[in-house]
Amino acid sequence: MQNREMNGVLVIDKPSGRTSHDIVDIIRKATGMKKVGHTGTLDPLATGVLVLLLGRATRIGRFLELEPKEYIAGAVFGIATDTQDITGTIIEKSNTPVTKDALKRLMPEFTGEISQIPPMVSAIKIGGKPLYKLARQGKEIERPERKVTIFELVLLDYSITDGKAHAVFRVLCSGGTYVRTLIHDMGARLGAGATLESLRRTRVGVYTVSQALTVDEANREAIEARLISMDGALAHLPQVIVQNGLIGLLLNGQKIDAKGIKAHPDAIVSDEFVRVKSENGVLLALGKVTNEATFEVKPEIVVGSGGQG
Repeated sequence: MQNREMNGVLVIDKPSGRTSHDIVDIIRKATGMKKVGHTGTLDPLATGVLVLLLGRATRIGRFLELEPKEYIAGAVFGIATDTQDITGTIIEKSNTPVTKDALKRLMPEFTGEISQIPPMVSAIKIGGKPLYKLARQGKEIERPERKVTIFELVLLDYSITDGKAHAVFRVLCSGGTYVRTLIHDMGARLGAGATLESLRRTRVGVYTVSQALTVDEANREAIEARLISMDGALAHLPQVIVQNGLIGLLLNGQKIDAKGIKAHPDAIVSDEFVRVKSENGVLLALGKVTNEATFEVKPEIVVGSGGQG
């Protein structure tokens, strides 16, 4: 008997040493589903929250609440590497002492909106090529600065081992922040160099590590039990209920006017996305209100199938 299709959001606790694509492949094999994607890459070194999209949920990634992101980052001061993390080749060493007080004085400078130059090992494309592929060829090119926001930077631990300062930070930041670059830039500001030793992502928007399955736990039964429905994942969007008799028209991309709408929020504006659901509570589509006066809704992304979510 063919496995039932799964459509929803899955939180995985990624282990170190695996790529995000490795995890996608593991979930494809566990579920027998081809359509599996993720909402943002996590480096092989890193562990923690990886948000996956299964089935028709691959269409809704941009509507999920995926910011801010929270990390627990371990750093060693006194060395710098070509990848800005401990897996790289050491390119600089320093005996400049880094004290706990020096870190505490520095941290406010790296809180709020800051500028970063993406590392060469990032997946950002310049001239159509990912930077990490150029880095593998031994190339380094100029990268434009980008603005990111560090909402909170907290020192959790500080120690000295073998003459080197080690620190653990909690970082709450906007999407697009490179924590390895944050650590590297802090070390450069102190004149000592710094390298990311460990990284654990504990939160992506509303998704936390407490919700996550480990890779070892990720069999089909466990995935089904832990899968977050598309409707649940999009609960922050207002909902519109359409008459069941108009589901076929909706799924074919046709507008539904006020006569066909059973219920909708009182306050809503044109071009605002809404969840469009059947009278039975089945999520059918993400739509836009195209005329708030007459309350017409046009489906933009169909996620239901024949009235079934």
